[in-house]
Amino acid sequence: MYEDRVLESFWGGNSKGPWWRRGPASAPRLWKYPREKANPGAPLGTWAADGTLALARSGRVEAYGLTTGEPLWTWQPSDGEVIAHISPDAPDGVGVVLHHSGRVGATEDAHHAGGDSATDYVHLTGLDLRTGTAVWTRAQLADELGSVGGDAPEVALGDGRIATVRTRGGDTPPTIRVLDARTGTLRWERPLPEGWGDASVLTADPVVVSAVGQGEPAPRLTPRRLYVVSENAEQAIDLPRLRREPPPYEVAPLYEAFGAHPAVVGDTLAVELVSPQPDDAEHTGSQVRGFSTATGDLRWIWRSTYGRTVFPLAHRGFLVVLNGYGDRATVLDPADGRVVAERSLPGYSHQARLAASGDCLAVICAEPHTVRRLRVFRWK
Repeated sequence: MYEDRVLESFWGGNSKGPWWRRGPASAPRLWKYPREKANPGAPLGTWAADGTLALARSGRVEAYGLTTGEPLWTWQPSDGEVIAHISPDAPDGVGVVLHHSGRVGATEDAHHAGGDSATDYVHLTGLDLRTGTAVWTRAQLADELGSVGGDAPEVALGDGRIATVRTRGGDTPPTIRVLDARTGTLRWERPLPEGWGDASVLTADPVVVSAVGQGEPAPRLTPRRLYVVSENAEQAIDLPRLRREPPPYEVAPLYEAFGAHPAVVGDTLAVELVSPQPDDAEHTGSQVRGFSTATGDLRWIWRSTYGRTVFPLAHRGFLVVLNGYGDRATVLDPADGRVVAERSLPGYSHQARLAASGDCLAVICAEPHTVRRLRVFRWK
């Protein structure tokens, strides 16, 4: 079931150490990103592979030595184009970038392409992570994808393909379409069940879709569902129906929603569940739940002690999650949610994300306004 699984000894086993040491051992920091003089914007994604750490923003991709931080190369799309998405993986060391030249329209979002934008095409480029060379590029009709903006995630890349969801309105259910990223060839398409009309695709490998039902009008009463979709079937994962709204003068009860970055290891899907927090309150913690991709059954729950876990990361047959504000990494067994090992990561990052290659972990700050973007550690 977990062919790429490694022994617990790789993760350092019990990392708590002697009784007088509080918390997990610290992972050695290899380097940290230099302070930014301006605000170039939040990263869209990160690749860590073949000794390279590449950071994609809306206007460029910049690469560094994974263990040294030495600048390696920079790639930019054609003049006037913006990057909207990158693949989370890089098979054979080639990552895929989706970029386009659509001008800001009614949405005031430069990442949009499709029916409400000025562009008819988007472009896809395969980047060699070792050199930054574009090994292939092609045009793609934008209206075959729908919106590609970050605030309307109807497109995902991964495993050499594009997954997109088309919502046509009315009584027509959303349709999942999977295209070959390199050629644009349609691999397969499949409608979601009727009654789930507001959908967005979260991952392309496998295809995971977040859907909101057509139930009661109050948003917090509307049923929410994840689908793990293949060419011939889909498996639904439901959240329990949420509690009713209190009167306007009362504090709203905590409710849970699926996070936007699930991870799949073997036949376990791990996804963050989050609760809203008042703007002036510290986030008290979130949780990750593991579901069976075959049955949709809940297998386990892991809870962070404080701060948000933005997304779990699948790495070497395990799941790696962040606890707190990017200052602790926890390794979970995907079968039962058991904690395998932990490391303290000196420093902090708001809205932190992880990238990993071998025994190196990169913690990336995804907040738009920051001066310290990432930190890179060796596990032991």
